[in-house]
Amino acid sequence: MKTLSLTAALMGATLLAVPALAQQAPAQPATGSGAAAATLPHAFEGDAAPARPQAAPVAPTTATAPDIARSEEALRAVIAAMQAGQIDYTVFTPDMAEQIRAQSGQVAPLLQQFGPLKSISHLDQQNGADVFRVIFEKQATAWVIGFNEEDLIAALLFRPAED
Repeated sequence: MKTLSLTAALMGATLLAVPALAQQAPAQPATGSGAAAATLPHAFEGDAAPARPQAAPVAPTTATAPDIARSEEALRAVIAAMQAGQIDYTVFTPDMAEQIRAQSGQVAPLLQQFGPLKSISHLDQQNGADVFRVIFEKQATAWVIGFNEEDLIAALLFRPAED
């Protein structure tokens, strides 16, 4: 499918270049910038995203139903806003909002091509961020979403789903 190969190329080349900040564990000391500085080392293992410095390892956590529901609700809202071309940048950290603004011209049309959202299912939690499988009418995708201490979205990235 022509759209699928274009989608995969665009997503691999531009969207995964967005740095993903994971939620910092409460027991970990804050970094000098005041923002979470961890990456999501295994979220999309094998991608060609640029290497980023790793923070001290964070113990694995288990998502609870309210956490997953909150993440899913936020992800649904972000996807709907992106497809409508009406992104609410106040739900993101300042750094993430800046990155989303810079790429919204490519992301919104891409998500519109995927068609209507059909389903979202939680797959995993890694370093405080949730991993979801998101099925659109024309494309299956994997998404990572994570929040900072102020409950702002600090990590958001996606790619075609591995089947």
